[in-house]
Amino acid sequence: MPSRTSRSVALLTLALFAAACTRTTLQGSAAQEHGGEDDFARMDFWDAISTDRAVSNTDAVHALSLHYGLPAPGDDATRLKMARDRGWMPEKASWEGNTTARVGFVARAICVESGIRGGLTMRLVGTRERYAVNELNYRGWLPGMSPEQALSGLQLIALLSKAEDAASGGPDVPREKFQ
Repeated sequence: MPSRTSRSVALLTLALFAAACTRTTLQGSAAQEHGGEDDFARMDFWDAISTDRAVSNTDAVHALSLHYGLPAPGDDATRLKMARDRGWMPEKASWEGNTTARVGFVARAICVESGIRGGLTMRLVGTRERYAVNELNYRGWLPGMSPEQALSGLQLIALLSKAEDAASGGPDVPREKFQ
């Protein structure tokens, strides 16, 4: 029979583990500060997230909407609705705008918007975060990252850049061919 001390240690360990598994809440958002529709606001937004050590869900959805030419949503409720409507996340998934964006969320959104169908499992079960990350890892876009990891601003920009390169035929293809 376990002693009282060992039960207390086990409960404390479990509580610390649960606290360590929660998503980090970020203060402020580049999308809220630089969310205008003009070109200067867009440049300010990209400049602001390039220095972020972690990107919030709000900033990730704003970056994805700018990258894919979608209207930039104004508030978190509209962002959440757009993400669900476009298939970037399941209907019942929890989402808070000021928590760190997960690699799985961004990978799924990129696969959906870029039309990446993936391997056999992704084709059978649909675009799930785990399989989207596996597919982008296979392509070398997310080297060694897992679905639950947080994404930095530079990682997000690099990932969107690789998606753009793939959509346009690669960085070595002359620009004149795409005009």
